[in-house]
Amino acid sequence: MAPEPVDIWAMADLVKPFAVRTVATLRVADIVRDRPVALEEIAKRSEAQADPLGRLLRYLVQHGMFTEPEPDVFGPNAASRELESDSPSGTREWLDLDGAVGRADLAFVELIEQVRGHHPAYRAAFGRSFWEDLAHSAQLSDSFDDLMETKSSTLAPVVADELDWDRFGRVADIGGGKGVLIDAILQRYPDVRGMVVDLAGPALNADEYLRSRGLRDRVEVVTGSFFDPLPDSADAYVLSDVLGDWDDEDAIRILARCAEAAGADGSVLIIELLPGAPEAFTEMDLRMMIYVGGRMRDLDRTDRIASAAGLFVAAVTRVSGGYGIIECLPDR
Repeated sequence: MAPEPVDIWAMADLVKPFAVRTVATLRVADIVRDRPVALEEIAKRSEAQADPLGRLLRYLVQHGMFTEPEPDVFGPNAASRELESDSPSGTREWLDLDGAVGRADLAFVELIEQVRGHHPAYRAAFGRSFWEDLAHSAQLSDSFDDLMETKSSTLAPVVADELDWDRFGRVADIGGGKGVLIDAILQRYPDVRGMVVDLAGPALNADEYLRSRGLRDRVEVVTGSFFDPLPDSADAYVLSDVLGDWDDEDAIRILARCAEAAGADGSVLIIELLPGAPEAFTEMDLRMMIYVGGRMRDLDRTDRIASAAGLFVAAVTRVSGGYGIIECLPDR
């Protein structure tokens, strides 16, 4: 059976993606969610210019997003509702060009330069690295933390359910943000104690969040970096969606710090997207390369960096969403 022909022009299209991201950033779907609204009013409330905004909206109407029941009046439809701020999908926040990830996507215009080996795409686009950008902008930093929390809120219950966490007396989530994963584990396993290690801002958020969850007396919150020595008081050290942000050299450094803290009897657990769903995996691999110079890894490559850090892959538990929990033990 012959393969279906590929529509190259559809694959290469930049118009629709930028049109959708622009109205997502301007929150147009929120403005028209209840009824059709006149263009001038939409422009005023979105702090945009009416003429170019109208041309943008007419284009999107022709492609199935929004309606135009009368000239210069635009209303909602099923597609635009996906961009409303309270949509369960959370799509708008990921596409927001003023947010950390939406902004980072703009660095793809420099993909050719990174592939040619001239310079990292993100730095070429914005003059500094992704992490430097977050450090210089509270808005970007808060946006990134919110998006990671949303992502963790989906993954954490699955991870908590799929592994027998009560074989560990204390679990440390390294780079654990506000503590969403530790919360999920400790809520399910009342005899387990926890630890969250992260930089000052996330650590402060973790203190507040875990206190609100009634867990503060069971969790130690430590301010620190995973490139520095870690507390050695846990039985398991978890790196959830961490290693993909870093190249192999830095990933080995992070794993070595965890292995050092875990000692001869501890475990290091890596939670990352695996290539079971090739389309999602390869897209995320490109995103990590462009955003932060990182990479996604299959099990063979993960095993190699683990070995370089003095560990070996002892078990792999696959969970929904294409993720895996990779348990590493000391390579004696």
